[in-house]
Amino acid sequence: MPKIYNSDLIGKKLSVADEILLLNPHQTPLLNLLGFADPVTQVEHSWYEDELFGDESTVSGAVTNSATAVVVTDVEPFRVNQVVKIGEELLLVTAVNVGSKTLTVTRGYAGTTAAAIVDQAKIEVQFVEGQEGRDARDARNKPRARKANLTQIFDDTIDISGTAAAVEQYGIDNAYEYEKQKKQLELALQLEKALIGGIKYENGNVRQMAGIRSLITSNVTTAGSQPLTESMINDLAQKIFEKGGFSDGGDFVIMVPAKQKRAISSFGEKKLDRQDNGRGSVADYFISDFGQFEIVLNNNLQSDELYILDKNRTKVRPLNNREFFHKYLGEVGDSTKGMVLGEYTLEFKQEKAHGRLKGLS
Repeated sequence: MPKIYNSDLIGKKLSVADEILLLNPHQTPLLNLLGFADPVTQVEHSWYEDELFGDESTVSGAVTNSATAVVVTDVEPFRVNQVVKIGEELLLVTAVNVGSKTLTVTRGYAGTTAAAIVDQAKIEVQFVEGQEGRDARDARNKPRARKANLTQIFDDTIDISGTAAAVEQYGIDNAYEYEKQKKQLELALQLEKALIGGIKYENGNVRQMAGIRSLITSNVTTAGSQPLTESMINDLAQKIFEKGGFSDGGDFVIMVPAKQKRAISSFGEKKLDRQDNGRGSVADYFISDFGQFEIVLNNNLQSDELYILDKNRTKVRPLNNREFFHKYLGEVGDSTKGMVLGEYTLEFKQEKAHGRLKGLS
C-alpha cells in the first residue's frame, strides 16, 4: 500500500466537509438537500424570532346571548376597544382580565344580533374601535422569542493494522483511505438521523441537538392508522398557511419514506413528474391548494410519517472550525490511526412554518 500519510501530517486537520456532501444522496437525503450553512460560534446556538400578536382564540364554555363575560383559551390577542367577531355577531371588548382569561364585552355591537355562543366557538379580532380626535392608545409590544439548539459531536476512528495495509485486497488500492471513506458515510448517516430524530439533551460534556421531529409542535396531525390521502396533505398545508407559514414565501418540500412515497404516486393527477435538467434527474412534485411541493424520498424517516419543510428556514450549521475533518494520528504500534470528526447543530426557524403527519398506515 502506498504511504499517503507521513509524519508531517500528524495532528493536522484536513476538511472533508465537501467529501461528505458528495456521498450517496439516497442515504442522506436531508443533509444533501440542505448542505452546510455558515458556522456558529457557541455550543448553544441561539437565534431570535419575531411573531405578530395572534388574532383569534376559542371560547371556553358556552355563553348566553345576554352574558357580557366571555372566557377564552388564549387571552393574548385581545385588548380594550377591539371589535371581535363570534359567528355573525360583533362584540366590543371593554375590559381584559389576563389572570382569568375573561373578556368583558358589549354584545350586538354595530347593530349585529347577539346570539348564544357555543363552547369552543372561534373568537376573532377584527379591528380596533377608531374614534376621531382620541389620544394615542396604549402601545403593546411582543418581545422577540429566543430559540436555541445544541451542537452535537460526530466522530469515529480509523485503525488499520500493518498486516491489513500490507496484504492485497480485491478492489482496494489503499486500505486506510477506503476505511476513511466508510467512516465518513457512517458519520453522515448519524448526522442525518440526528437532524430528523434528535432529542435536545445535555449532560456535562455530552450534548445532543433537537431534530425536526421534536421541534415541530404546532402543525402535527395524527392520522390514526389511516392511509395517506391528498386531503391529509392539503389539511396539513392549510394549518401552515393559517399560522402564517407561507406569508414570507419559502421553499417548501414534502419529505416522505418509501411507503408514503408510493401512496403519493397513487394520487395520479395530483403528482407532476418533470425533467429537472439543472440536476439531471427527474423530480416529483405534489400540487396542493397552497402551492407546488417537491417530493423528497428519505428512508431515514419512520414509515408512518410525512413532513412539509421550508428549506429556507432550515440550516445545518457547523461549530466554527469544527466542520467534518480528518486528522491523521500517526503510527501507533503496528497500526496506522486517524479520526474523522465534526460538530453540528440544526437551526430550525419558525416551527409553525413546517408540519408533520404521523400515524399513517
